[in-house]
This record gives sequence, C-alpha cells and structure tokens, in this order.
Amino acid sequence: MKKYLAILFSLLIGAFFSALVFLWLAAGEIYDYQDNFIVERDGAQVDVVLCLAGGKGRIPVAVQIWQKLKSLENRTLTPVLFLSGVGLHANEETLIEQGVSREVVKNMKRDDIVFERVSTNTFENAQIFSSFVHQKKWKNVLLVTSGYHMRRASDILRKAIGPGANIYSETVDAEHFDRNQWHNDAYAIRVTIMEYIKWLFYRYSY
Repeated sequence: MKKYLAILFSLLIGAFFSALVFLWLAAGEIYDYQDNFIVERDGAQVDVVLCLAGGKGRIPVAVQIWQKLKSLENRTLTPVLFLSGVGLHANEETLIEQGVSREVVKNMKRDDIVFERVSTNTFENAQIFSSFVHQKKWKNVLLVTSGYHMRRASDILRKAIGPGANIYSETVDAEHFDRNQWHNDAYAIRVTIMEYIKWLFYRYSY
C-alpha cells in the first residue's frame, strides 16, 4: 500500500511541476497582440473611449486619449468617456484621486462621461457596456486597459457586443513591470499566470 501511495505522490508532484512549466512557457500568449489604434487615422470615428477601471493608471491614460480625440479638428461630436467598474461611489473627485488634473475635470461636461458603478469583473463590464452600445448605436469603440488584461478583455467585449461595432485597443503599460520582460519579476509572473488562467477559462467556458 505504501508503495502505491509513494507512486501516486510522485505522479502528483510530477503533474504539478509539469503544469508550472506549461504555465511558465505558455502564459506569455496573453501578450501576443498588437494595438490597432492610430489617432490620426482612427480618432475621428471613435464614438466612445471605454476604460476598464480596475487597474492602476488606466483612468489617467483614458482621459488623455479622450482629450486628444475631443480636440481633433475633423471631429463633429465629442466622444464619450465611459469608465466601467469604478465602484459605487465614483464621481468627478475619483478622477482627481486617480491623477487627472482638477482643471481637466472642471472642463468636462456631464454628458461627456459615464461612471458605470455596478460591474465588478470583466464579464460584467462587457455585458453592461454592450447594452449602452446597442442603445446609443455606437459603432466605434476604443478599449483602454492594461497589457496583461487586454487579450481577455477584448475577446469578452467582442463577444458581448457582437459584430455591430468595431473595437480598437490602446494598452496602458503596467507601472510594476514591462510586459515584454514579465519573466524577470515575481509580481509580473504572478499577474501574468493568473490572467492567463482566467483567459483560458473564458476561452473554453463561453
């Protein structure tokens, strides 16, 4: 009996380390994408800038991009800044707390920005946002999120919205690590592997 238990234990240990090796080699697949947005080429047609607000640094970058689009000479309408998953109590002060200047916030009109306060994960982000897309008849969406999150977020968003809208992407580089060097940092390894597992779960569950 002890012999069989020892064999079983060895097999489990082997399977565990094999899984770790697989994740180490494969997890970088979530970074295998290219942003497809160029301001000069695509900016005039963007209806809404969607920021998935769960990661640090995303909101200031989204606001900067929104300002650029707003100021384009060939625009006729101001794009909407849609902040998804900002929490129940989010408001203009939240933008300032995130690093957006008070002057920029002061110059925003109420119709320029949507604080989506209900969603708590990427799937809910996409489901709630898709209802706005269909209601407002938005045709061109610019998705802003972190590099480790972009692959899964864009896949979920495309499925939720359907073929009726075009999705551009703009990556926010994580403060803590370079996505091209994720193997070199313990925090980056943890984030990348966890996100890869989530991405696999989505791909084979929905």
